Amino acid sequence: MFKFLEKLTNRNVLYFPGCMTKYVLKDKEDNYKKILKKIGVDFIMLKDEEFCCGSPVLNAGYKEDFENLKEKNLEKFKKFGVGEIITNCPACYNMLKDNYNLKVKHISQVILENIEVFKKKFDEDITYHDSCHLGRQGKIFEEPRDALKAIGFEIKEFKNNREKASCCGAGGGMKNNLPKLANEVANNVLSKVKTEKMITACPMCYQHFKDNSKDVLILELGDVFV
Repeated sequence: MFKFLEKLTNRNVLYFPGCMTKYVLKDKEDNYKKILKKIGVDFIMLKDEEFCCGSPVLNAGYKEDFENLKEKNLEKFKKFGVGEIITNCPACYNMLKDNYNLKVKHISQVILENIEVFKKKFDEDITYHDSCHLGRQGKIFEEPRDALKAIGFEIKEFKNNREKASCCGAGGGMKNNLPKLANEVANNVLSKVKTEKMITACPMCYQHFKDNSKDVLILELGDVFV
């Protein structure tokens, strides 16, 4: 009965992994489900009923197709009584917040809000990479850093960080349309890493850096909180 009332009053928390995590990085989706359960978030997932947020479609200029996706998503959110969305995808975070005008949190914000749940278990230097979507667009710079510091990491910053951080090279369709250039950009960033590990809070950045890295271990934010 309580769950039924939640759906009627739009109080359900939806975990929205985004297409990259859902279809390519299933292990990262599993990480975040474990993290949310550890925190104690009572969340739902739409699974096969979930559509793309529409970020790639809108950025490619297909406004009508985007509006169709947006309408379908809003219908699903209403059907399942979604009142708040948590996502680990920076592109989805911005899209759902700015273009859907919904209550959305990036997973780094949720982790930091509940950081007392996580033990300090590391004692090492790492490099943190600001993704374009999460950083310059989403204005989320400190939450991932503060959460990483709380579990024991010492962050060694790139010379260009936060608002001035370098793109990983995969965004804006470059990985698909100009793969050679995309890889050159990634390798330029990787050449500036002075630690054994680099952590990013973006699944696309994670995969692109991982595809190009030879010496640096690339981790996604959720890897170190499970």
